Amino acid sequence: MKKRFYRIREVVEILGITASTLRYWEDEFVQLEPERTPSRQRRYTPEDIEMCKLIKHLLRDKGYSLEYAKKELEVYRKCPPRNAFVCKSADDAINLLGEVAKMVDGNPHAEARIKAVENWINSN
Repeated sequence: MKKRFYRIREVVEILGITASTLRYWEDEFVQLEPERTPSRQRRYTPEDIEMCKLIKHLLRDKGYSLEYAKKELEVYRKCPPRNAFVCKSADDAINLLGEVAKMVDGNPHAEARIKAVENWINSN
């Protein structure tokens, strides 16, 4: 069962980062602003944790600079997914990949991965 709020020590344990890193991200990313109790303790929602995971992915996994990650999050914030995507057939999956291909904006690595998945779907 998901909790409504998490404390900073729980969040850093979930993410595998230090508390100082998390506090730094709060200073740098406007999208990350946990609630505070009257005693000023941070209260993170599950949505805050998902945003932290995205920030970590952009900075650590993708190796983006802080400024580029901020730009990526600004785009994400403007148009987050409204509904869960559902693929009921290979055609649905191909169509969804086509939509994603339009979003990658000429990134050859992302385009190659999308093409690989499309080819795999078409071959099965």
